[in-house]
Amino acid sequence: MTAREKLLAILNTGPILAPDAMIVLCGEDAIPRMEFAVGKFREFTDWAARNKIEDYQPPIVLTGGLHDPPHLRGAAQLEAKLFGAGVSPDRVIIDNESQNTREQAVNVVALAMDKGWRRIMLVVSPYHAFRAYLTFLKAAQEAGIEKSLEINITPASHVPWWKAPVGAESTRFQLLEHEFTKIRKYSDHIATWQEGLKALEYWERREEGRK
Repeated sequence: MTAREKLLAILNTGPILAPDAMIVLCGEDAIPRMEFAVGKFREFTDWAARNKIEDYQPPIVLTGGLHDPPHLRGAAQLEAKLFGAGVSPDRVIIDNESQNTREQAVNVVALAMDKGWRRIMLVVSPYHAFRAYLTFLKAAQEAGIEKSLEINITPASHVPWWKAPVGAESTRFQLLEHEFTKIRKYSDHIATWQEGLKALEYWERREEGRK
């Protein structure tokens, strides 16, 4: 098996670990991701309460400034929906400046360094997972923190693959095909398949060593 085949097989199948922050990539197909993040936020806070872990409420970062509804939803426009879902304003961080995945990755990595986060959960659409992971890993490598910032990928939902997201014309399967084209096109801003696989192995072995 190639590194690409291995990464495709395992990227979305690891355990969901409690993060320091949840990162919702806004834009295309954003509503399911936001709703998923809200559900996970409640699960994590309930888990912390049951285990008597004080002050654990991971912030939700909404990143992405493109807004052209119903297809594209920007971070600033989704903020009110988070508040309406019961997430406290002090648990929400907005990055409305980023215009693409690369800028989202650079901005979030800088935020992680500023906040001292050690693990982030990327809440992504299933078709965007691979490019998002490799882009965020590249940004972490460039910042020199790939060994101190764990990047977990969590697909937002089990959605129909042969159906287009709201406001879009391409099916999610077609969008997946577009993602692989973009991985080749934007290779300067994306970690290699082998680097992605090595990073997953590094963090799995490190987590096992902590037990």
